[in-house]
Amino acid sequence: MGTLTLRRPPKIHVDRAPHDPRTDVKLAGDWLERWLPELDQGELRAYLQLAHLYNTRTYHDPEMLARIVGGPDPEELLSRLEARGLVEVIAKGSLLHFHFPHRDSDGYHRGSPARPSLAEALAFQEAMSEQLLTLSEADETPELREEVFAAYPELAKEYRLYQETADEATPRWRLWMEVSNLLIRTFEDAYGSLRSDHGALFKEVNAKVLGHHLALVDGVVDEVVARLEDLFPEVHDEWVVAPSEERFSSLPFVRQQAERYRLGAEQIFLNVVERLGLQGRVVVFLDAEGFLGDLVLPSTTGLTKSEERVLFLRPEDRRQDDSPRNRERVRRARNKYANYLIERACAVLADFVNAERVRSIDAWLERIAEKVNDALDLLHAGNGERVVRLDTVIDRFDRVRQGVRSFPFEAPSPLPEEEESLPRATARLPRGRVRAVRVGPRPRRRPRLPATSKKKATKKKAAKKKAAKKKAAKKKATKKKATKKKATKKKATKKKA
Repeated sequence: MGTLTLRRPPKIHVDRAPHDPRTDVKLAGDWLERWLPELDQGELRAYLQLAHLYNTRTYHDPEMLARIVGGPDPEELLSRLEARGLVEVIAKGSLLHFHFPHRDSDGYHRGSPARPSLAEALAFQEAMSEQLLTLSEADETPELREEVFAAYPELAKEYRLYQETADEATPRWRLWMEVSNLLIRTFEDAYGSLRSDHGALFKEVNAKVLGHHLALVDGVVDEVVARLEDLFPEVHDEWVVAPSEERFSSLPFVRQQAERYRLGAEQIFLNVVERLGLQGRVVVFLDAEGFLGDLVLPSTTGLTKSEERVLFLRPEDRRQDDSPRNRERVRRARNKYANYLIERACAVLADFVNAERVRSIDAWLERIAEKVNDALDLLHAGNGERVVRLDTVIDRFDRVRQGVRSFPFEAPSPLPEEEESLPRATARLPRGRVRAVRVGPRPRRRPRLPATSKKKATKKKAAKKKAAKKKAAKKKATKKKATKKKATKKKATKKKA
């Protein structure tokens, strides 16, 4: 009789998703002692399910909420958790966002709140925006200052200290900047920890807070520009000599502004350089020996508003086809912009050459061509072609040295006509009348004359061609000279006695 051997069936391998530790719900001992006796089975299940799915899904719609929470009335169950303070629900349109105040940074759910309230953070941000908008538009008066000091006593102490210690080098007191600095600092200290867990919800909040921060930076830049002659080595109408970044950061005025408003000195310096460029000035940097080291071209363009729209907007933004006519307009605006930058840079170079503060003129002419080409590469119309040549810069520099500060533009040729027929639009006239208006240049036409007027015109032309009759010349009247008669002497006859 043969032996029977038993074989185990092969193990069935089931592919399971790897464990994601983010979905774990870590309940600490103090949470269990505090909340487990108070929650019923439905509330406990709903809280654990929401906390389980919170780490992987930011928003939930009402349908998904019903599947997660369960029960006949999930909204009523969720409202009970909100009333206990275990969950905060923020509505974002038709979606719901959940916040767990008892969850700490390590993921454990504690008995007492471990994080600030998200609803309070959003309410604080809205009130801050309204108050800063009101203060920035109002004039700073003693009455307004006292009203603000009643709400923020710490600002009253700073203002009294400013009045006691202020001198000419001290930055001036500006109420809206001080309140903005205080509120931004309070918001970051109290609710900054929510940013990591609520990044999607905090996008709008962060954008508004960033707007207040940028307005504060602009206020600091205004103070620096107002004292530009005291802080910068040389200040002229068309260009300024900026100090080095280390020198600028070490200035007492800049240090006081940076410390008061919790800004970086580098951030202030970069914004000041940008502001000067927007004013149309060239910012110049010198080397250690005082020679021309570098320059920053201005942000102005020298173009009209229509030319700027043509040059800096994309074809889809202009709502126009990329036709030959539009390409020609873009090319002309680009060349005018390049000529403007070249002339501004050459004017600065000419001033430094006259002062004998340039090491190599040829090297600087090449650098100007490179800088202008780099500026043109940033345009949407740029195709990587190096438009500006060195001989153009040299010619412009020679003209500037000769006193010709503006480039003599040649009269541009007319723009090419569109291949398709020009569109027609309607323009509203007074009293409701409508007429057709042709868009684009209108060709000049000769006026058509009727047949009768044509015959008259030909007769007049023929009459003009005939030799005109010569008018009889008037003879000048010759004046006859009056002949004087000699007076005859009459002999006196003696009367006879």
